[in-house]
Amino acid sequence: MDILSIVLGVIALVTAFTPFIWLQVVGGCVGIAGIVLARRAKRADYRKSLTTAIGMLCSVTGALLCFVAPVLSLFSNVALFFMTR
Repeated sequence: MDILSIVLGVIALVTAFTPFIWLQVVGGCVGIAGIVLARRAKRADYRKSLTTAIGMLCSVTGALLCFVAPVLSLFSNVALFFMTR
């Protein structure tokens, strides 16, 4: 489960930089699933601290980027709309 959390975190990071908002939302959900898996792996075996920490870091970063990128895109589009009027 710890390696799977790393993979899900990397997928979330990759989808954060796609131009499609629906894909970014899916990437955010994948990042949340990676966070859950990393926590479960940490509880199951405390000796896997390095791989679960990497999985947690990738998943949290990917989820945050996936949920923040569409909001920033929306704000920039609104700002451009009002600047061109």
